[in-house]
Amino acid sequence: MVGMQVAPAQTALVRVLEVRRQNHRDGAIFRGERISAKGEILDTHSRLTVRLQRMSVCVPVKEGQWWQVTGRVTTDSYINDRGFQMVEEQMDVTGTDASVIKPSGFSIVNYIAKNSRMKGIGPQAARKLWERFENGLFDVLDQSDTEALALVLGIERATLLVEVWHQDGLSETLQWLSKHGMESRIGHRVLGYFGKDAAAKLTENPYRLLSFAAGWKQVDEFAKAEMGVALDDERRLVAANEEVVFKALSLGDTYVPHANLVSGLRAVLKGEKHTATLIDKVIAQSAQTGRLLFDSQDNVYSLGACLLEKAVAQGIRKRVGLKKPSCNVDAVIAAYEDRESTTRSRFELNQEQRAAVHLVAQHDFAVVTGGAGCGKTTVIKCVIEVLEEEGYDISLLALAGKAAKRIRDATDHEARTLASFIKAMQKEKEEKEKGQVASSQKRKALVIDEASMVDLLTFAAILDLIDDDTKIIKVGDQHQLNPVGPGLVFHCLPELDWIPHVELKVPKRFGNEIAEIANMIKDGIFPATDRFNGSVIFTEASEASLSDLGSSLYLQQPNDTIILCTTRKLAASINAQVQQALTARGRALRLYDPFSEQWQWCGFHLGDQIICTRNHWELGIQNGSLGTLVEIFDHPTLLDSDEDNDAPALGWIEWDDGEKRPLREDLLDSLELGYALTVHKSQGSQWRRVIVCLPTASGKGSTLVDRSMVYTAVTRAKSQVVLCGNHDDLVAAIERKKAADRRKVGLPNWLAQSALN
Repeated sequence: MVGMQVAPAQTALVRVLEVRRQNHRDGAIFRGERISAKGEILDTHSRLTVRLQRMSVCVPVKEGQWWQVTGRVTTDSYINDRGFQMVEEQMDVTGTDASVIKPSGFSIVNYIAKNSRMKGIGPQAARKLWERFENGLFDVLDQSDTEALALVLGIERATLLVEVWHQDGLSETLQWLSKHGMESRIGHRVLGYFGKDAAAKLTENPYRLLSFAAGWKQVDEFAKAEMGVALDDERRLVAANEEVVFKALSLGDTYVPHANLVSGLRAVLKGEKHTATLIDKVIAQSAQTGRLLFDSQDNVYSLGACLLEKAVAQGIRKRVGLKKPSCNVDAVIAAYEDRESTTRSRFELNQEQRAAVHLVAQHDFAVVTGGAGCGKTTVIKCVIEVLEEEGYDISLLALAGKAAKRIRDATDHEARTLASFIKAMQKEKEEKEKGQVASSQKRKALVIDEASMVDLLTFAAILDLIDDDTKIIKVGDQHQLNPVGPGLVFHCLPELDWIPHVELKVPKRFGNEIAEIANMIKDGIFPATDRFNGSVIFTEASEASLSDLGSSLYLQQPNDTIILCTTRKLAASINAQVQQALTARGRALRLYDPFSEQWQWCGFHLGDQIICTRNHWELGIQNGSLGTLVEIFDHPTLLDSDEDNDAPALGWIEWDDGEKRPLREDLLDSLELGYALTVHKSQGSQWRRVIVCLPTASGKGSTLVDRSMVYTAVTRAKSQVVLCGNHDDLVAAIERKKAADRRKVGLPNWLAQSALN
């Protein structure tokens, strides 16, 4: 080593040679060479390693891109094996001092010719492009004019060139949006939808950006500063109007009462003084465009939410109607009871369960509700036998992977997630349209477990993909939490007397103690302290003590125990404490950081319980999948057993479906510790022992905690549940109406109208 120096901040134009690391958590590290504005290498003996923080990465870093970066540079010089003095520079870029640079003029020839991702397009082909189009080449690329490019390159290379150009974020539209703080994902969506007309469409109405997941504040500032949009511009006020409705939709409501729309509009515009006449005019104009719809009660819907709710209402209505079963249902029930009696003495369905099985046999749409432990799974098992006897092709479905695994284990019938079912049905539909697969001769039946978790979007997607004669059975507990996504479906159905419905009320699991307490909570009553016993325990706790108490209780009996929280912040705090006590002295999962040349801890130790927070269908895991880190390798290792993935593995995770899967770096961003979960993440699963940590003082007057959340948490327990919190605040929370009752949805209205038609 000759020496190391730290220079003041400097700016450099760098061609990317190698991407060493890139993820959502840390940003990116790449190695490149300094170049001139023409793309010429400035120093053949020098290489620059650049670290971009997460906020600096406006588009994915790829080989061949040109990046302009500013930061402090550390310089290492050394003598290589051939005796030459080499210089290795490292730049740490902070803030947003980094951007992809679009080549100008003739420099585009160097950009194309030396880009490793533009295979088959060398210096000669790049020069031919310049000779033909000159500066017009940039417009040809921005407009994705593959036909013009194909005259020089052929269609395959022309398509590749356009694809890489847009991947690099070099179109005028992407550059323009990036300069104004729009994320690259938004720019790509805009470009993908509008194509070459993107800039013109946004100039015409910049608030179109709201449709591509950009936030109101960001878009409004962009429109006012860059497009000169006035405060009282009708485009702006109409967009603000729609923002109120779509914000409500993001919180679960499918409509907004007129009075709430007016107050919400004033809140979005933050005290700007607009006359009532102008506000009324804008609302009327929104209705005239058809983007917002009004019902007879003057409630305002987005067009999409209204159409989805109406489609769901029609899909349900067309299936409702009494029909004669094609098999002897009582005989099937008797045979089922005989088989179950071989493992459970004198087993019989109770009257409610028998009624539920008959209901399913008699209707193409049926709803079975009941609390935890009331025998819903038993009904599903018997229903499957009836449907098989009738010759149905049965799909047993649940929203979450852990719920699908639980019902599969309980019924011995293959079960899958709703997402994987939708994906399979979309593929089947495409193949049918191409004539690649024949239609099945067997009628289909869908049995959807934990149906209270299914939102409007998901159920509407299912109805759109299945045949009109497909039978649907929805099973669940309407007193649990409402779906995370918008709307309500399952919660609305039991209240309608024309919907075929049976409620199971008789507890059949975990003795009566947990069920009795759960039912009291469901009815809005917090039990007196003398009602608590060994199965249900209440522990008074302050807000500040919840993290310590939750982790302490967990560590007393960690086997088949879970801690449930109402906030991610509390769950994270408890997870850190449990990890410190259980696994922190064990082997750590580490990754090598080529920038600092050190091994860095990834946040996990051998034996840690983890949860996946995103869907990875290609791996067979999804948001909510739970697992244990069972092995950590000495070094990243290529696995001979996994020919489909050539990325090195860091270790093995054993997941809750019983499968061991390799842990690779690209999965780390989707993993968190899983000793403590939010209540929402727990739906569909049970544990032997459940510790529930609820907010205390901060929960007063808050709608975060209500009876449905407490009820859902309590009913996750098989043998014991420990409630921790402030008694008075818990009483107030349980007296509060459940979230589903507060959600504003139009489906009951559309169902009522469909019943009259």
